[in-house]
Amino acid sequence: MRSRTALRLAAAAGLLGLCACSESTAPASLIDQTTLTTDVASSSGDAIALDVSAIRGNDSAATLSAPAIAGASLGESGVLGQDSVIYVRSRTCFDATGTTVNCVPLSAVRKIATHWSFTGFRNDTAENGATFSGNLHRVADDTLTRNFTGASETSRTHGGVANGSDTTSFVGPSVTRTHDETGSDSVEAVTWNLPRASNLYPASGKVVRWVAVHATFTNANRSQTTDVTKRIEVDFNGTGNVTLLIDGKTCNLNLLTRHVSNCQ
Repeated sequence: MRSRTALRLAAAAGLLGLCACSESTAPASLIDQTTLTTDVASSSGDAIALDVSAIRGNDSAATLSAPAIAGASLGESGVLGQDSVIYVRSRTCFDATGTTVNCVPLSAVRKIATHWSFTGFRNDTAENGATFSGNLHRVADDTLTRNFTGASETSRTHGGVANGSDTTSFVGPSVTRTHDETGSDSVEAVTWNLPRASNLYPASGKVVRWVAVHATFTNANRSQTTDVTKRIEVDFNGTGNVTLLIDGKTCNLNLLTRHVSNCQ
């Protein structure tokens, strides 16, 4: 009896050993959540900086002075480095009572509602060193409010929403990640002080982006997919270097280059 029990225990131990061996030889997952977060920080930072650029372009297109920043696309149709974005805009102007008025002359205009869309592509280097590129498709509504103290205009505040779908590929040394991203951006009280010549960047306000990502991780042998939703926030401070928040991490976003760095 003891002999049979011993044999059964030995057999069970052998099966457990086989299971452990089988588990240990399974290929490791390609999906790395830290890498995914860094990828999303990079593509979302690029998207939010492009929102700011487009808002600047809205001001310029409405003939409210928005001085050029050397090296920036300013949200106008054209090419910046290897990026290309084509904008289409329409606008409606309102006076202090909310009545629709002609947009020219600007003397009676107190609010400008701009509807804009763009398509294009981008190329950059992600915060983790991977190169990335992708196609952009976005549509947005932006409302500009001119703020006056007496007869003097002192600042301009923008609010609105942007929605879009982007496809972005990140090429690493051994794994390529492809993101199908559906994003929704909320522009919240983004304010430029005047004069614009000495206030090139928003003094305050923020953009909050919610993005749903279908990510595919691929190496030479196989692919794996995952779906995530993330919240990204950028807070403005009057300079071209601002704070980007994602998943409890703090990153730097350069509004001129649209590059995200130093995520901690």
